[in-house]
Amino acid sequence: MSERSDERQLQAWLEERANSFDAWAEETGTPGRWDFTPESLDVLEDLVRSRYDSEEAIHAGRTDPFLQGAIWYVGETACRAKKLVWHYWPFAPARSPLPDLFAVGQPGFIDSPSVGKPRAREGQGTDPLGLILTLFWTVDDIDRPVDAHLRDILR
Repeated sequence: MSERSDERQLQAWLEERANSFDAWAEETGTPGRWDFTPESLDVLEDLVRSRYDSEEAIHAGRTDPFLQGAIWYVGETACRAKKLVWHYWPFAPARSPLPDLFAVGQPGFIDSPSVGKPRAREGQGTDPLGLILTLFWTVDDIDRPVDAHLRDILR
């Protein structure tokens, strides 16, 4: 496992995901494909697209074992390939408490981990869940066409 942040909730989640990896790989139906390579991200992308049909479906299932494993796998692949580490920088609107990891799932809150350089500052990482969500975008915030892929995290 890659070097990680010392945030307690993040540590517990990373340990749970790493310990569940073999079972997750079996559940995907393609257990021999998970070698943390760019090509394996293409396999995962195909699986995500075959199981979900929209950003809303991803939001609804974001705590399901398959998506939790997918989020970890995307981030862990980037950590291993680019010497990144996991970070958890929760955010909440004014007068709201900071959310626990994967506890809120509402606009305006950040409750999912990201990966970035070891000394990255808050907001300087890439959110694997966010990247998975972009698979279903057709345009970005300023109406430019989007052609997102999970291997984009390795750029």
